[in-house]
Amino acid sequence: LSELDVLLIALGHAGNSKALPVILEKIESLNAGLAFSHHRAVGLAAELLGDPSAARPLAELLQKDGMSGNVHKDIQTAIEEGVPGGTNAEETRRESLRELMLARALYRCGDHEGLGEKILTEYTHDLRGHLARHARAVLEEGKN
Repeated sequence: LSELDVLLIALGHAGNSKALPVILEKIESLNAGLAFSHHRAVGLAAELLGDPSAARPLAELLQKDGMSGNVHKDIQTAIEEGVPGGTNAEETRRESLRELMLARALYRCGDHEGLGEKILTEYTHDLRGHLARHARAVLEEGKN
């Protein structure tokens, strides 16, 4: 984690909604080409705060090019999509984790147009059992 990532997560742990504008500003600056750690930090910070006003920005981030659609539902699809290194290669694993963490944060911030729940539901069918189990657990726990 970078120093900025650590500070963002600390803001979330502080539980003060006055930190939200800083977190939202970082969310709006992200895209698929930026470091995984930044996505993890804003997702965790937003989730810890649980503020519904973070839902739309998280949904908009997930709708940016390359940010979603990383579920591996079956072997044939993974082969057809030419996943480099297979379904557990570092790049595809990182992309899926990024999507799953942001969808979880979105869902726990109240969701926006059902996008968080939709993504989590898709992950309940992921070939990688640990991702599927995590998505199921989040949905079973429900929104904050």
